[in-house]
Amino acid sequence: MDAGMLELVERIFWMVSFIAIGGTLALMFLFIFAQSIFGSKTIHTQLEKLLRQSERISEHLNQIAQHLEKEKKDPTKRP
Repeated sequence: MDAGMLELVERIFWMVSFIAIGGTLALMFLFIFAQSIFGSKTIHTQLEKLLRQSERISEHLNQIAQHLEKEKKDPTKRP
């Protein structure tokens, strides 16, 4: 084998090893932090649902309060 060819193969191996190490580190990062990343997304979704639900409850309470105010002003219209 030619010395230049051996040097070329050595450089290719050197670069491939850096890519392999980088890929391994990326996979380790994904496996370590994936649970917290995806877990935070789930928590965020649940908080949004809870916020919408509390807004609906607030609207219903306002409607009840308005209805009670109307009954208070005109008590003859009770069913």
